[in-house]
Formats: sequence, structure tokens, C-alpha cells
Amino acid sequence: MAVSVRYYLFPEYSSPLKLSQRLVEGLTRGNDALPQYANSRQKAVGVVLDNEDGKPLKITRTYGTIWRFDADGKITGGLDEALAHAMNAIDHAEPRSGTVVSLQPKLSRKKLEDEFRWEPSNADINLIIRDIWPKTKADRLQDAKGVSRKRPPLTFDAKHALNEIASSFWKIGNQISSLKEPSLKGFVFEARLLAGQELEYRHLYEALARIGEDQLELSARKRSGKGVWYAVVEVIAQREQFTETVRVIRQQCDGRKAAVIAARRLLVENADLFDESVSLEASVMTDLEWDRLAFPDDGDL
Repeated sequence: MAVSVRYYLFPEYSSPLKLSQRLVEGLTRGNDALPQYANSRQKAVGVVLDNEDGKPLKITRTYGTIWRFDADGKITGGLDEALAHAMNAIDHAEPRSGTVVSLQPKLSRKKLEDEFRWEPSNADINLIIRDIWPKTKADRLQDAKGVSRKRPPLTFDAKHALNEIASSFWKIGNQISSLKEPSLKGFVFEARLLAGQELEYRHLYEALARIGEDQLELSARKRSGKGVWYAVVEVIAQREQFTETVRVIRQQCDGRKAAVIAARRLLVENADLFDESVSLEASVMTDLEWDRLAFPDDGDL
């Protein structure tokens, strides 16, 4: 028996909406948005279903969550904050004495319940039930529409072509990153020259030139240690068969030296998150490197 989850949005001043799996994935990954709810807090319901032969058989659980939409209609910032409170709500640390007990887990649990949880009413659940097992056309709820374009189907041939081409990307990155600055300058100039001469491959040569320019800028920034740098602490949880970064804490700094000092401080301030299944990993990086990563971060401190 398969298990699936459906999501519904209960806007404050309008009828409930059904959310497609594609839209929910886009919202949680930051690739989609609902701008009509910008700068607002809206109620959502998750519905866990048992399925048989691809059809919903019964509801096993429902839960209410509150999504906080930012100025662009995205929810990732609120989801990251809720995750941080959920992590802090776990009391890992042993009491230092018989009378000293950390209040942080209790405060985080309260904030999580007050700001990110709600209890759907029986009427709310009945609306969902009628949508899942409609008896009339009117029982079906309208679909929410995001802003991202619908993803076209990826055929087997297209996927195979992408995989074949991408299999050599690491070689390109390794070759360019191994070049010293004088060689990089020559590489960029020659790639641009070839883009104008070999028109059939002009887009590929132009892409190589841009990669080379990025590497030149990164090399210059690392050499000088100036500009925008980030102190980064990853909170890494050990699962049964893999590890997962569940939280990223960062601080924007002016220069590499300041970032190193900030990283040390962040490790100390978040040491209570460490236990037998959770580790902390600190690093410093330029904003150019940060922009390449897909971390769900806590934002700038």
C-alpha cells in the first residue's frame, strides 16, 4: 500500500485551494511563488493518504501548518525558521546541575506551536474529504496557480542526451580551476576569439569564457581576502545510511579575517546543537562561492 501527501491552502479571505505536488515542491525549494499572498501568513493543511492501485483509500493523518510568505510570495524563509525552532525544541544538552535546566527547547516549542501550527476544524477536513472523493463537480476545490512555467515532459532521449553531455562537466571545471591567473586570462581571451570564429560552437565557447571569468574573479578575491565573505556553520544530522545538512547558519562579513573570527563565534554559540547524531562544520567562503550553493540557510545574522 502506497502513501502520498496532498496539500491544501486555506487563505484568510477566500475559499480553500488545492495545491499540486509540483507547486508544493516549487514553493519548498524556492523555485515557485504565490505573489497574491506576499507579506502574509496563510494556513495550509497536509493530508497523508493510503493509496491502492493509484487511488486514495483513506486518510491516515492531517496536520495544519502556517506558511509565512515573503515580499515575493515565497515561503522558504518561514520554512527555514520553523525548522530551526524544531531543532532547538529538541533538548540535547544534559542539565549542568540538578537545578539548572535550559529553557531554550521549551521556548522553541512554544514559538513553533504559536507561529507555525494550527488545528484544522471538522468543517475544514470535510471540505478536503469532498475534494478527494467528490460526489459532484462542485465538491472539487480550485487549484492554486504558481508563477513558474509548467515543466515540459522529459523524454528518454532528451534525458539520455543531457546525461551524456553532463558526464564531462566535472572535467571542464577541473581543467579551468587548475589554471593560474595568467593562464586564465589567455583562456578567456582565446575562448571569446573562437566564439567569433567557430560559429557552430559559439555558445559553448562563450560559456567557457564566462566560467573562466568567474574563476578569475574568485582567484582574485581569495588572494586579497577582501570583499564580501561569509562565515558558515552547517548542522549535519546522521541518518541511518546517510548524512544530511538540516540547517545552515551564516554571517556576512567584510573580508576573510572577519569571517574566520565570526565562524569561531558561531561554533561556540551553536555548540548546544551538537550531540551523538548531530555535528557542526564551520567554513568561510566568498559570496561568489556562496551563490553557487543550494543551502536552505537561516539568513544573515
